Amino acid sequence: MKAAPTIGSLLFACALVGADAVADPAAARVQAPAAAMPALGLVAVPHAVSAEMVAGVSGTGVSGTGVSGKEVSGSMEAGTESSGFESRTSAWNEFPYLRYTATFDPDVDSAEISWQGTSVNTNDLAMHVLDPVERRWGPAVAVAQPDSPGGLVSLTAQVTGIDGPVEVMIVDSPREDRSFAENNAEADGSFAEPGTYDFALQHITDTQYISQDNPSVYDDMTQWTVDNAAEYDVDYSMHTGDIIQSWIRPGRPDTQSRIEFEAASKSMELLENANLPHGVLPGNHDNLWNVAGKLVPGMHEENHALYNEYFGPDRYRDQPWWGDSFTAEDNSAHYDLIDIAGAKFLMLYIGYNPPEKVMKWAEQVLADHPDRNVVIGSHYYLDEGGEKKLMAFGDIGASSGQQIWNRLVKPFESVFLVLSGHVDGQATVVDRDVDDTGRTVVQLLADYQYFEIDGERATGFQRMLQFDIDGETLAVTTHSPTLDRYDVESFDPRRRFLPEDGEFVTDFTLRADVPRAVSAR
Repeated sequence: MKAAPTIGSLLFACALVGADAVADPAAARVQAPAAAMPALGLVAVPHAVSAEMVAGVSGTGVSGTGVSGKEVSGSMEAGTESSGFESRTSAWNEFPYLRYTATFDPDVDSAEISWQGTSVNTNDLAMHVLDPVERRWGPAVAVAQPDSPGGLVSLTAQVTGIDGPVEVMIVDSPREDRSFAENNAEADGSFAEPGTYDFALQHITDTQYISQDNPSVYDDMTQWTVDNAAEYDVDYSMHTGDIIQSWIRPGRPDTQSRIEFEAASKSMELLENANLPHGVLPGNHDNLWNVAGKLVPGMHEENHALYNEYFGPDRYRDQPWWGDSFTAEDNSAHYDLIDIAGAKFLMLYIGYNPPEKVMKWAEQVLADHPDRNVVIGSHYYLDEGGEKKLMAFGDIGASSGQQIWNRLVKPFESVFLVLSGHVDGQATVVDRDVDDTGRTVVQLLADYQYFEIDGERATGFQRMLQFDIDGETLAVTTHSPTLDRYDVESFDPRRRFLPEDGEFVTDFTLRADVPRAVSAR
């Protein structure tokens, strides 16, 4: 009797980028009955006498050592199967695959097996071969990703020791290759290379001094986004408050505040005119600051009246990304709905010092949208040291970070990212294993209001967050369009930061909607 099939030399039809979901699994489970179809996408040399395929979804991960030589944990097993030429999933813990069975002439003991097809974005696809004796899927024998999102993927490997039908699986599971993280790990004064990530989200905050004194810098920020959105795949821009400086003290005339709101409104209008999805929220300088806003009925709305005059629901509700606002007249808390890179997202905005009714509204929004990955924008969430403070009853000066964490972040597994400003400086907090799914939540403070150039608070720094969904990797870059500089630490009068505080890489996890697919061509 011939030896069980073994994997010989690997031939790759495109550049390999490291093992995708690599498997050295437990015994394959008994397959659910599915009508096999003539194989599409699979070619063998010498030619197979027959080849059939089914589509399936696995509920397990991967393990073993793949073509990169890296050990990974988990197990790869065949799961629920059906007839078809493609398989798609959106659950974070489901992995689509195509399973092929090829039969050769009795005298064939070696064959080159090639496959062509597509996935979503730039997801890796991996080829595995079943050990017919152990009934186990071996480690990945070929792994590749497309040259462009949704582009063609080609996989080729040599199978030897053939003695009976050969089973091959093509699977889309989390990227093992770490090149995106490695290539962006150093603060080198540049954005991630376009095409190596799926999308970018821009974070703007605390523009109050440029709205007051240098509105052209604000124009530079939004115009840069308009001009570069296509090249850098910027799909959304989030402003986390303190749009202006002067609307904070009750009893003051609104003349100066209106001048600043007008300037900020024109800067944000550049994004609107370019149809670039975006949103804003009020910081403590955008609404009247008093304890009555939390305790006296109607005062929350009254305090935000001027903000809503310029950035109210009427301005945004006809936009295709608009979700809803706290009330029909109050946009101090609102959310947007947007599909990016095949995944569904919800951008939730919580204004400064939210009262109980706003928190209850936000809880309901998250409960109503469990299928959307959530980014929360909050004005005051982290302190400079990364702490989340617990705001006392009636307190108007403290952070609401701990309340937001306790009520919106930790209980809802859809939340994976929180962005904030208010506190001068930068802070990064990454909480891992937040729940029993192993969820990671990234929390970022990025406020450059006091950073200076020639003695003026007019540096115009903003952040670009670049996401590799399949690799669960986020690259953060801080940049000023006005200065065309990345070294934000050089403009801090207090010299508190290093280059890696403004340009770095971290991991993240999505738990609501993760696009994966395998389609034969």
